[in-house]
Order: sequence, then C-alpha cells, then structure tokens
Amino acid sequence: MSVRTWVGAAALATLSLAHAEPAYTVEAAQVATDNPKMLAQVKRVAITQFVVQFLDRQSGMATSSGLRGGASAKAAVTLAGPGIAQYQRVADALYDDAVKAVQAAGIEVIPHEQLTAHPEYAKLAESGKPSPQEDEKFIGYGGWNVSARGLPITFDSDDEESFLTSSKQSDPRGDQYRSMGSMLGGNSTATRWAEWNLAKGLDTHLLKVRVTVPMAFVETSGGFMMGSASYKVTPAPRLARDVTRFAFRREHDAARVRLDQHLMLAPDMVSLETLSKKTDNSGGLGAALGLLGSAQTAGEFRLNADPARYEAEVLAASRASFSAFGSVLRSKRQGP
Repeated sequence: MSVRTWVGAAALATLSLAHAEPAYTVEAAQVATDNPKMLAQVKRVAITQFVVQFLDRQSGMATSSGLRGGASAKAAVTLAGPGIAQYQRVADALYDDAVKAVQAAGIEVIPHEQLTAHPEYAKLAESGKPSPQEDEKFIGYGGWNVSARGLPITFDSDDEESFLTSSKQSDPRGDQYRSMGSMLGGNSTATRWAEWNLAKGLDTHLLKVRVTVPMAFVETSGGFMMGSASYKVTPAPRLARDVTRFAFRREHDAARVRLDQHLMLAPDMVSLETLSKKTDNSGGLGAALGLLGSAQTAGEFRLNADPARYEAEVLAASRASFSAFGSVLRSKRQGP
C-alpha cells in the first residue's frame, strides 16, 4: 500500500469513528419499577406528557456562621453550544422511540391525532404551558423543558417516586430538577381533571414520559471557620435517575418504570472552562476593627459542547434507556 493510500484510509477511518453512533447499554438491574402489579392491567395508553428537560445551567450556594463571623461559597456553571434546535430534534425523535418501546411490550398506543381530537384535550392544553418552556432557578438547576408533538408542558408530583432525603446530600434521590415556580405550578386541578376525563373517554391508561439531562454536579460548603468556605464543580453529563421514566396513570393509581441509577454520558462530550474565580478571606471592615467579619469565595464556569455531539449522545443514551424500559415492562407484564 502506498503512503498516500494508507494516509487516505487512515483519514477515512478517523472520520468514520468521529461520526460513529454512540453506544450505551442499560441493564435490567439499572431500572426500577414502582407498583409493578398495576402494569399487568395496562392494555392501551395515550401519551399526555412527553417532556425532555435540558438542564443547561446550574448553581449552588452555602453559608455558615461562627464566633469569628460568617462564610459563603457560590458557584455557577452554564452549558454552551447546544440550543433549542438540538433540544427539539431530540424530543421529536424520542417520542417515536417511546411508542416503539411500549408497543414492543404488547401495549397499544392511541394515535396522537385521536388524542388531540378528543374534547378534553383542549382543556389539557390550556392547563399546561407551550413548548419550549424556560425554567429558571435562582439556586439549583435551570434550563429548557421541551415536548414533542405539540403536547403541553405539564408536571405532577404524583408522577414521581418519593424519597426521604437530607439537605446535606449533594446528589439526593427524586425530583430536584425543577424550579419552585414549576413545582408550585404543577399538580394543577385542571390538568388532573382533563387527564382523568381523557382516560375515561378513551378507555385507556395515560403514559407520561420524562427525560432529564443534567450536565454537572455543583457542591458548595460554608465551612466551619472563616476561610474554609469552598465549592466544587464536576462535569457529569447524564440522564438523571428517578426522573428519567415512563409513568402510567389511571386516576389515583400510578406505576413507574425508571432509571434507578444515573446513566452517565461520555465525559469527553463537554470541556470545563473557568470564567472567573474570586476569594476574599480578609473578613471585610468588621474583621479589620476586630469585630465579626465575613469571607466569600465564588466561581463561574462554562461547559462547552459540540451541538451535534451533544444531540447524538443524549439520543443514544435515551434510546438505550427506553429499550430497557420496554424490556422490563414486558417482563413485569408477563409475570414470574
């Protein structure tokens, strides 16, 4: 083989590798089911919620106080690169994958056109918010909620499994990914009545799909003495456990098939860039006068991601999760 031919073949191989489909595998042990007995009753479903949460900003803050004064730590990180165009393509593609996964488990999926033609659907649409919806959070996670097929953005705390958690946990179980405004706006009576009437009118269970995509862990500590406040930002693109799920509802009864562990995405899909760092342990004027003082530390960071790579990784990981959900759903419906 000539040098030119070898170089050309190597370049093609490199190009092919760069555009290879990301590979993810989700085992049954990584999936949890809540109220599995109900799943055997599910014969057909109407998809009334399909929300993908793209969490492209995150912040943390902690404070402490002591005999010598107080301390505070703040950190914030934003995602740069992907945008609404990528988010919408992911949501649209995953809707079809969710339908296939449920159908493969032997469950009929009512066509979206039949759902939207029902009189109660207009009430459901009025009770939610149009997609895309920006969900800002002063401290914690923020980003965009994106739906597929024009479905309204709705949330209901009863769709999620509840966990006992501590405020000291840096990565608690359950739904920590919505703003207070989103939580207060959820559990709408109008939404629930519309859903219940749709389920009754169509003689079906409801399928509510949610995928949650955080990008980092942000840890902050006020410390125990002046100068000991700290923060730590760790890139961690992932599909979040517990709130990446299929929820099946019929009035007050609910069953879930969900990720029981975070599904970590390729770590090299993002790179961390420091935008600013500031630390002040002087204690301010109070300390200079021998009085109580304060110390502060803060950092601002950016996660850079190639939009096409981000889209491919999230799609591949979500498809692997949906496939596993379908397999677990099928096994639970068949029984022991």
